[in-house]
Amino acid sequence: MASASQQLLPSSNRHRLPHTNTCNVNVFGCPRPSSLSLPLLHQRRRRPGCLLVAKAKMRRNQQQEAEAEAKATKKEEEEEVVEIIEEEEDVPWIQEKAMDLVEFTGSVTHALPGPRVGHSSLPWLLALPLSYAGITFLIAFVKTVKKFNSPREKKRKLVNKNAMLCISIDELFQKGRDEVQHSTLKDLTHLTGFDMEEIFRKYIRYAMNEKPFNPDMVADLIQLRKSSMLEDAKVAEILNDISRRIVRDKGPVVMDMSGYSEKGFKRKLAVQVLFGKIFYLSELPEFCSKDSSLIIKDIFGVTDEDAATLRAHTLSESGDVDSLDKMLGSSDLEQSDNGSSDTS
Repeated sequence: MASASQQLLPSSNRHRLPHTNTCNVNVFGCPRPSSLSLPLLHQRRRRPGCLLVAKAKMRRNQQQEAEAEAKATKKEEEEEVVEIIEEEEDVPWIQEKAMDLVEFTGSVTHALPGPRVGHSSLPWLLALPLSYAGITFLIAFVKTVKKFNSPREKKRKLVNKNAMLCISIDELFQKGRDEVQHSTLKDLTHLTGFDMEEIFRKYIRYAMNEKPFNPDMVADLIQLRKSSMLEDAKVAEILNDISRRIVRDKGPVVMDMSGYSEKGFKRKLAVQVLFGKIFYLSELPEFCSKDSSLIIKDIFGVTDEDAATLRAHTLSESGDVDSLDKMLGSSDLEQSDNGSSDTS
């Protein structure tokens, strides 16, 4: 009797079926697992085990990589901690105290009771005095800036700078008149910010107000005039400017001083003395040429006769009339000799 599987197949394909045991063929004619060869069975059984081994190896590799990354991260953290510790060791004492103060302030801030400012930890109990202190400091800062930029403060700075300039020139004259050269005056211009004309004008006013009018003072001014290398027109302009300042501050020269109070008498007498000194300097050829545009007498409102009288009065008060007369006389003599040689 033919098997059931052979009966189900068509008659044309029955001769192609292999002669197999009917017990090793299933209903559809496929061989049962037991009928397969041993190598194929071993291969099928081996595949799930290989997958498990591969997955285990992958997991082991992943774990090793994770451990290596963890070790590297831990090593970097340890190095950072070491660097931080080294930096902390190098922190100066002042910074340590500042950090301690910040920490103490923070702890005190957190310890204070009461409501806080917004979402911050700063209490209103501390914010109010801090705000008051900040506003007070701002007002004091603005007042200080205004004070340093006020006209009074600027005038005080200018007076101090003038005093420093005059003292520096006096120290040079004490070392010797040869120390007062154009190079040293240039150094003073860089130090004080004054130009050569301002230095010359300021020292002349200082010398006439603070120093006795004697041959030494006149010789110092002549040396200063030579070292400044100013032209005669500039020197005449400076003398005219000094005269205008004196008249603006103290008034013109008044010969008849009857009827003035003691204060007014002293004031007008000081104007006469200053005019006599300036007029004497203007007549020295070594100091200023007579051909220059000098208008000192016109500025002070003095006639020629009154100018001669005030010059003689100034020389008599100097205490060394002969020396001053010789200085002025030698200059006049040199001019007369030059004039006679020119005519001859």
